[in-house]
Amino acid sequence: MTYIQSASVVRNTQGKLVLTFESTGNQSIDLYWTTQANCCDGMKTLVAKNVQSPMIIDDPLHAKQRVYFILQTQEQAPFLFSERTLPITGLNNFRDFGGYVGADGRRIKWGIFYRSNHLSGLKADAKAYIEALNIQTIIDYRSENEIKSNPNTNIGEKQTFHLDASAQTAELAAQFAAEPSNEDRALIESVMRDIPKELINGRGEQVLEQYRNFVLSDKSKNSFKQMLRIMLDTHNNPSIQHCRGGKDRTGYGVLLILLILGVSQDDIIRDYMLTHENRLARNEIKMAAYRKITDNQDVLDYLLCLIDTRESFILEIFNTMKQVAGSPINYIKQELGVTEADIKTMRDNYLQ
Repeated sequence: MTYIQSASVVRNTQGKLVLTFESTGNQSIDLYWTTQANCCDGMKTLVAKNVQSPMIIDDPLHAKQRVYFILQTQEQAPFLFSERTLPITGLNNFRDFGGYVGADGRRIKWGIFYRSNHLSGLKADAKAYIEALNIQTIIDYRSENEIKSNPNTNIGEKQTFHLDASAQTAELAAQFAAEPSNEDRALIESVMRDIPKELINGRGEQVLEQYRNFVLSDKSKNSFKQMLRIMLDTHNNPSIQHCRGGKDRTGYGVLLILLILGVSQDDIIRDYMLTHENRLARNEIKMAAYRKITDNQDVLDYLLCLIDTRESFILEIFNTMKQVAGSPINYIKQELGVTEADIKTMRDNYLQ
């Protein structure tokens, strides 16, 4: 019996799609593409028969619309997969967090949950790409000041919820991740003037404190409780969660959903660390700008830790949850009011 175990799509630097998959058996596997997130609905177009991994192909929709792929065998149900980080102009961290294996070996549906950096100032092609995703809800974790400075572009969504989780350190990092401007020098001077000297280093102590606050602070709990209640209703999806950089506040919201759906800690960390890859080029641009202003290595290390994505940051969340409630899922039940019935509803709605 031929069985598809996993599959992925990554866009290379030439804009071509690299498809890889793992399978057992030696019977023929056929590859199709479609615009539908449900491989049982709509039309599908044959790419090739009797395919082998890896494959490199042109994007059939030229990065203008979301494309999904289907691996088809005689014995197994169609296996749907897609590119995770989407090629949207001006957004370096817009991605789908479907496809992960959750409870009972079922996978999260694609095309339901999206995460992103901020959605302000989108160009026409980016706006059209996102509008085609049929977004129903936006969860915006930014503060009122952040929203005023960079209001979201309207992408045809039905509703937006502003759930400020009071992420002061994340907001500081978001300011540092903004477009290069004259404020870089002022921000660096502010760090040297206002941040305690013992914290100006690359250890990320303030970021770790903020991640603990996601778990511990009442304001954070209230914001993420609201998010989970919103996500319980299928009419509110597809949805986009975002903050400024799509790293800290968004990363925590995504972690909660993945935990409820039964995704392993390793896969949750892996999804979080994709932000590191997606922001490497952007972060280097920022660091190059900072190096033109200061050669103080402690300050530079401090600035890097604010915009960086590190496994130690997300591990701090898991460790704090365990300290509070014994386990992450117990924390979600105990501190965020999620019931067993809620967990079953989420899994029934969003796993396949």
